Amino acid sequence: MSALRLLIVVTLLGLAGCGSDGPVAARVDQALASGQPTLVEFGANSCTQCRKMSAVMAALAPRFAGRADLIQVDVGREYDLTRRFKVIVIPTLVFFDTAKREVGRHHGFLEETKVAQILNDLGTR
Repeated sequence: MSALRLLIVVTLLGLAGCGSDGPVAARVDQALASGQPTLVEFGANSCTQCRKMSAVMAALAPRFAGRADLIQVDVGREYDLTRRFKVIVIPTLVFFDTAKREVGRHHGFLEETKVAQILNDLGTR
Protein backbone atom coordinates (compact mmCIF):
# COMPACT_ATOMS: atom_id res chain seq x y z
CA MET A 1 0.00 0.00 0.00
CA SER A 2 1.45 3.38 -0.94
CA ALA A 3 2.23 5.92 1.78
CA LEU A 4 -0.44 8.32 0.47
CA ARG A 5 -3.08 5.59 0.40
CA LEU A 6 -2.16 4.53 3.96
CA LEU A 7 -2.39 8.15 5.13
CA ILE A 8 -5.88 8.47 3.62
CA VAL A 9 -7.05 5.24 5.26
CA VAL A 10 -5.63 6.25 8.66
CA THR A 11 -7.23 9.70 8.37
CA LEU A 12 -10.61 8.23 7.49
CA LEU A 13 -10.41 5.76 10.36
CA GLY A 14 -9.57 8.60 12.72
CA LEU A 15 -12.52 10.68 11.56
CA ALA A 16 -14.86 7.72 11.86
CA GLY A 17 -14.51 7.93 15.63
CA CYS A 18 -15.40 11.63 15.67
CA GLY A 19 -19.04 11.42 14.71
CA SER A 20 -21.80 13.64 16.05
CA ASP A 21 -23.79 10.65 17.29
CA GLY A 22 -21.59 10.43 20.40
CA PRO A 23 -22.37 11.39 23.97
CA VAL A 24 -21.39 15.06 23.56
CA ALA A 25 -23.69 15.53 20.56
CA ALA A 26 -26.49 13.79 22.45
CA ARG A 27 -25.87 16.08 25.42
CA VAL A 28 -26.08 19.16 23.17
CA ASP A 29 -29.34 17.93 21.64
CA GLN A 30 -30.74 17.13 25.09
CA ALA A 31 -29.77 20.57 26.40
CA LEU A 32 -31.41 22.32 23.46
CA ALA A 33 -34.60 20.33 24.07
CA SER A 34 -34.60 21.12 27.80
CA GLY A 35 -36.26 24.51 27.48
CA GLN A 36 -33.37 26.19 29.28
CA PRO A 37 -30.88 28.62 27.79
CA THR A 38 -27.82 26.80 26.52
CA LEU A 39 -24.21 27.82 26.00
CA VAL A 40 -22.01 25.57 23.87
CA GLU A 41 -18.31 26.43 23.92
CA PHE A 42 -16.15 24.98 21.15
CA GLY A 43 -12.43 24.80 21.88
CA ALA A 44 -9.33 22.68 22.25
CA ASN A 45 -6.92 22.05 25.10
CA SER A 46 -4.01 23.07 22.85
CA CYS A 47 -5.42 26.62 22.56
CA THR A 48 -4.46 29.16 25.24
CA GLN A 49 -7.64 31.21 24.88
CA CYS A 50 -9.70 28.02 25.00
CA ARG A 51 -8.08 26.99 28.28
CA LYS A 52 -8.94 30.40 29.73
CA MET A 53 -12.50 29.98 28.44
CA SER A 54 -12.65 26.52 30.02
CA ALA A 55 -11.86 28.06 33.41
CA VAL A 56 -14.70 30.56 32.91
CA MET A 57 -17.10 27.75 32.03
CA ALA A 58 -16.02 25.80 35.14
CA ALA A 59 -16.58 28.85 37.33
CA LEU A 60 -20.03 29.52 35.88
CA ALA A 61 -21.31 25.93 35.90
CA PRO A 62 -22.32 25.81 39.59
CA ARG A 63 -23.74 29.31 39.45
CA PHE A 64 -26.11 28.43 36.60
CA ALA A 65 -26.83 24.81 37.57
CA GLY A 66 -30.50 24.06 37.01
CA ARG A 67 -31.00 27.36 35.15
CA ALA A 68 -28.88 26.93 32.02
CA ASP A 69 -26.92 24.21 30.26
CA LEU A 70 -23.21 24.89 29.72
CA ILE A 71 -21.45 22.43 27.45
CA GLN A 72 -17.86 22.30 26.26
CA VAL A 73 -16.99 20.66 22.95
CA ASP A 74 -13.46 19.56 22.03
CA VAL A 75 -13.22 20.36 18.32
CA GLY A 76 -10.50 17.74 17.84
CA ARG A 77 -12.73 14.96 19.12
CA GLU A 78 -16.15 16.14 17.97
CA TYR A 79 -15.47 16.86 14.32
CA ASP A 80 -19.05 16.34 13.06
CA LEU A 81 -20.55 18.42 15.86
CA THR A 82 -18.06 21.19 15.10
CA ARG A 83 -19.05 21.10 11.43
CA ARG A 84 -22.76 20.97 12.31
CA PHE A 85 -22.43 24.30 14.13
CA LYS A 86 -20.11 25.73 11.46
CA VAL A 87 -17.31 26.52 13.89
CA ILE A 88 -14.20 27.84 12.15
CA VAL A 89 -12.48 29.76 14.97
CA ILE A 90 -11.78 28.67 18.54
CA PRO A 91 -12.86 29.39 21.09
CA THR A 92 -16.39 29.94 19.83
CA LEU A 93 -19.31 30.42 22.20
CA VAL A 94 -22.77 29.73 20.83
CA PHE A 95 -25.75 30.94 22.88
CA PHE A 96 -29.25 29.47 22.51
CA ASP A 97 -32.50 30.73 23.98
CA THR A 98 -35.23 28.60 25.57
CA ALA A 99 -36.78 27.96 22.14
CA LYS A 100 -33.57 26.33 20.80
CA ARG A 101 -32.77 29.37 18.62
CA GLU A 102 -29.19 30.51 18.27
CA VAL A 103 -29.27 34.05 19.60
CA GLY A 104 -25.58 34.87 19.75
CA ARG A 105 -22.12 33.76 18.83
CA HIS A 106 -18.80 35.03 20.12
CA HIS A 107 -15.34 34.21 18.75
CA GLY A 108 -12.43 34.38 21.17
CA PHE A 109 -12.18 34.72 24.93
CA LEU A 110 -15.11 36.31 26.78
CA GLU A 111 -14.86 37.41 30.40
CA GLU A 112 -16.89 35.61 33.06
CA THR A 113 -19.01 38.67 33.86
CA LYS A 114 -19.98 39.10 30.21
CA VAL A 115 -20.90 35.44 29.77
CA ALA A 116 -22.96 35.58 32.96
CA GLN A 117 -24.74 38.71 31.76
CA ILE A 118 -25.68 37.09 28.46
CA LEU A 119 -26.99 34.00 30.26
CA ASN A 120 -28.98 36.17 32.66
CA ASP A 121 -30.42 38.11 29.72
CA LEU A 122 -31.57 34.80 28.23
CA GLY A 123 -33.87 34.26 31.18
CA THR A 124 -31.90 32.29 33.73
CA ARG A 125 -32.75 34.54 36.70
